[in-house]
Amino acid sequence: MKLTLGEWRDATNGEILAGDPGIFVGGDGPGGLSIDSRAIEKGQWFIALIGVTGTDGHDYLKDAIAAGAGGVIVSDLKAYESTVQADYPNLPALLVDGTTLALGDAARSLLDKFSPFVIAITGTVGKTGVKENIAHLLRIRGPVLKTRENWNTEIGLPLTVFEITPEHKVAVLECAARGPGQVHYLSMIARPDVAVITHIGPGHLSEFGDLEGVAKAKWEIVDGLKDDGVIIADMESIYTGDTGISQNMITFGLSDKCTVHPLEIKILNDSTLSVIATPHGSFNTEIPGSSRADLLNALAAVACVQQIPGSLTLDEIASALKSLPSTPGRLEKIIRASGIEVIFDGYNSNPISLANALELLARRKTLAGGGEICRRVAILGDMLELGEEEGKYHLDAGTHVANLNIDVLLTVGNLAKYIGEAVDAEKPDKIACIHYGSTDECARDLGARLMPGDLVLIKASRSLEFEKLLDTDW
Repeated sequence: MKLTLGEWRDATNGEILAGDPGIFVGGDGPGGLSIDSRAIEKGQWFIALIGVTGTDGHDYLKDAIAAGAGGVIVSDLKAYESTVQADYPNLPALLVDGTTLALGDAARSLLDKFSPFVIAITGTVGKTGVKENIAHLLRIRGPVLKTRENWNTEIGLPLTVFEITPEHKVAVLECAARGPGQVHYLSMIARPDVAVITHIGPGHLSEFGDLEGVAKAKWEIVDGLKDDGVIIADMESIYTGDTGISQNMITFGLSDKCTVHPLEIKILNDSTLSVIATPHGSFNTEIPGSSRADLLNALAAVACVQQIPGSLTLDEIASALKSLPSTPGRLEKIIRASGIEVIFDGYNSNPISLANALELLARRKTLAGGGEICRRVAILGDMLELGEEEGKYHLDAGTHVANLNIDVLLTVGNLAKYIGEAVDAEKPDKIACIHYGSTDECARDLGARLMPGDLVLIKASRSLEFEKLLDTDW
């Protein structure tokens, strides 16, 4: 991080309680701020956040100082006076109205100071994949600052920004939507040059009520867009059409009506051959992964990187696409010692991502090594946060399963049972269905259910902890 205490004060409208305004908050290096007193590194500054569950960072000020904190940022003056000022009067400290808001204000100031080209990404599905793809393509030109893990919230996004260095000419920031107004808030911090909206669909409906609410929240990403900024949007989304947005819009998708689209597609076992058309010409490439999402995420990344001045040539893009990274826990290929091949997707699940994963499972012709697939097995858990129609979405998923080339279905959870019920109603003799009440129950039974040569899709919402299924012997 490269803001002085004085710059923090100005950005947050705060008050310096101790310390020289000219000193750097967090020292000279990047990443100089900590929100966890247990993991603070010597010299880092501790910011006392107040969590939505009632956790108060001010209760841990002394712990952070004992661990080597070089300064503190607080919003509770009484807590500071009683725990810090008396014993550490010379420890640099800043008082702000709210520590979480101050985090965002300082991040905005830091982006203004360094002026990287900012790309902000949101959507129901594909955010992380597109983020990783963009960062991978742009590494040809130098270091890229990108959202780490799931640091895509009002806390995580600023913490990502605080890791910026002068070498980072581009920042790729993922923005989560956990409620109305959150993406707006993140967009106003990022002030992006390019705003990317991946596909919008059923997700977090418990927070937004309906699909229109979801779409409205996702499109908040354009609220902070620079006046000359560009929107990259999925043309297949019904919400991309009449937006009333005046900024330049570039679309991506499989249709030739999209700005960036494939002219030819050939799906192989583990990759996709394609000729991709762009406003700057077309090129041949091979994209790792054979799912529809893999191709769409690549198209979004291509559309985005072409907006950066002095960006990549078509040949450079084509070459870099061939080595796009996979994301752990998202359609991750795992070969078990038993010979069972797994497509593991335990990070999240919603109707769009589940449909994509099921079609990938059903379409595969051979195992990764070229061997024959014995059976196609889907192990599916609850899709959560789908609101009042959650049961219907699971029944619809079951109807989809019933009409795909799948041999065995194992379901886990109170909602996933509807997937099996729909399969039994649609094709009772086609697919063997077994239901488990819990992930642990399913894990104990897998050794008896799976066999070498099986191709197994494992997918559920994160809270079902489906990684436990990988920890048993089968």
